[in-house]
Amino acid sequence: MRSYFLASAAAAALMIATPASAADQFVDTTAPTVFDWTGFYVGLHGGGAGSRIGWQYVVGGAASHSGSGAFGGVQAGYNVQNGAWVFGGEADLSYADIDGDTPCPSPTYSCNSDIGWLGSVRGRAGYAFDNVLLYGTAGLGLGSVRIETELGGVTAGERKTRVGWTAGAGAEMAFSDAWSAKGEYLYYDLGRSTYTVDSGLEVSARTRVHTFKVGVNFHW
Repeated sequence: MRSYFLASAAAAALMIATPASAADQFVDTTAPTVFDWTGFYVGLHGGGAGSRIGWQYVVGGAASHSGSGAFGGVQAGYNVQNGAWVFGGEADLSYADIDGDTPCPSPTYSCNSDIGWLGSVRGRAGYAFDNVLLYGTAGLGLGSVRIETELGGVTAGERKTRVGWTAGAGAEMAFSDAWSAKGEYLYYDLGRSTYTVDSGLEVSARTRVHTFKVGVNFHW
């Protein structure tokens, strides 16, 4: 009887311990990976843009025209993540070829514009869904703007570096620990300035630009 009791107790203990051990073996206690947006990053971008130039001759007469073109360049920035919120700053610089023209002040002349580069220094604030970041951005906008008149293939005008403001929004997705891809829209208002064109005439022109770009960033 004593031997039977000991054997039964041992069997019962084995039955209790075995399922628990098996359960422990198959339970995955690994926490889900959450991407950390904190840190420096650098990257490349490219996209398309549309410009709107409003003309006003100082001596009278007005015109306006739209332009279009492409741009591409580099960016660098830094993020700080607090919970799901991400704050930071970014600077970028792009070579651009954004041109437009319109007849002015008569079909004899053409009023042309050319944006040679764009840049910005902006703050960013966004909300992260793990490896996906949605953000808004605003700050200082810069650009190189040439305003000219053209007659018979001969141009006369002036190029100026303009400083204004920019604002927009974007989305960024990390696809590894170090790399992310983004899409972004920015609106630039580079303000109004006076340019000297053909025959010494002065033109007051306001420059606005819409940009759409995609890019990649390397994080560390």
